Amino acid sequence: MIYIVKTFIVLFILGWTLFGGWLVVRYGALFGPHRDDPAESVGARSFGVTHICLVWFGAMALAVYFLFR
Repeated sequence: MIYIVKTFIVLFILGWTLFGGWLVVRYGALFGPHRDDPAESVGARSFGVTHICLVWFGAMALAVYFLFR
């Protein structure tokens, strides 16, 4: 049973890493200035990027923690 759980955690880490890579590749389209809302502030965009990065790193940290626990 423990091997099944650890296998799922490893698969999650691989998928999560690919998702993070996709976010980096699509950075300009995802986090750049919004065409429909040119008045959006730089602070609002940086808050969004910070939030997404913290969620990504937090989920990765939890997955690694439970993988080696």
